[in-house]
Amino acid sequence: MSSPIRVIIAEDHTLVREGTREILEREQDIQVVGEAARGDDAVRQALEHNPDVLLMDMRMPGMNGIEATREVSAQAPSVKVLILSAHEDEDYVREALAVGASGYLLKTAPGRELVEGIRAVASGSTILSPELTRKLAQARLEPARASDRLSSREFAVLRLIAQGRANKEVALELGISLRTVEGHLHNIFEKLRVGSRTEAVVHAVNHGLLSISGPEGE
Repeated sequence: MSSPIRVIIAEDHTLVREGTREILEREQDIQVVGEAARGDDAVRQALEHNPDVLLMDMRMPGMNGIEATREVSAQAPSVKVLILSAHEDEDYVREALAVGASGYLLKTAPGRELVEGIRAVASGSTILSPELTRKLAQARLEPARASDRLSSREFAVLRLIAQGRANKEVALELGISLRTVEGHLHNIFEKLRVGSRTEAVVHAVNHGLLSISGPEGE
């Protein structure tokens, strides 16, 4: 039997935090290893316990969710951050993804959606609430899509990062150098007008270039 997904819950409202823990502890494959009521404490615990997933509220005392996500992504990149927030403003979502969050769910989501979201980001996937996906898709409609200018090799890199592959794994899979992968990612970000791997995947999914579960068949 595989090890359970280790989760830290960062939420400043005690009732919400306890309710979230109760939902997660019903699942045999999820283990809550810590709770934090402050953003700075969430970062400290993430560095100390190295969980698989840090479930992060957007507004926290001490350090907000954006700052905490940035710190964890920089210091413990193996920890996947899943934002659970009451805020569905597009700018919040963009900023969270830009600093390294692997997903963004709304607090109105049912418990089952939260559980599946944790499993998804733990496996390397990107997850967004359906409402947010629709908003981002509408916001990214362009007269001439930059994505149409991606080269075949850039598409190959994009497909692999959508599967959660690290840069070194992409290089090995495609038989190219790590520096070349980084160059392709830079070009992808420029052409899609995004600032992170996660945003690139979200853009590709929103525009029908990829499916959220992996690359589309050709």
